[in-house]
Amino acid sequence: MLLLCALVSMLLFAGCSNSIDPSKIQEGDIVFIESQSAQAPYIKAGTVSRWTHCGIVVDTPHGLQVLEASKTVRLTPYEKFVGRAKNGNCCVKRPRQGIVGKIDYDKYLGMPYDLQFKFDNGKMYCSELVWLIYKDNGIELCKPKKVSDYIFANIPKVKEVMNKRGITQEQYVVAPSDLYKVL
Repeated sequence: MLLLCALVSMLLFAGCSNSIDPSKIQEGDIVFIESQSAQAPYIKAGTVSRWTHCGIVVDTPHGLQVLEASKTVRLTPYEKFVGRAKNGNCCVKRPRQGIVGKIDYDKYLGMPYDLQFKFDNGKMYCSELVWLIYKDNGIELCKPKKVSDYIFANIPKVKEVMNKRGITQEQYVVAPSDLYKVL
């Protein structure tokens, strides 16, 4: 049984250095997965990272859950969140400087997903949500980058999707890989 648990842990956290043991997760930890969404291959290629989706662990009346921006901003049980990872690829990281006190996540619940990846438009995408929660607590995990700084900005199919969604080369974004790299 111990060997089986070790093998499962190795598979779940393959390619993730310093991943936190799932039994030790706490509020403020950031969970990264290799998503199976339609846009995941573009994010993966453009950011040169397997981490295409992320969420933040929050303490709720029902225990620890992952706050994520998917179709809307919602709470997802940890096991369900990591269960959606492609080939079980997931990783949990803890920023050195944590949030003091409880995370005020209620104000984000129900916000629609942001297909345009824009700041300050009343919508959220996954890494924007995590970044903003830390920023609201006085911690800037990383500097936003221009879309043109990513490799995908020059892939024809991606350019076509960006144009349809109204995403510009000059707008600033934070990708899951940006958060992962600084932790």
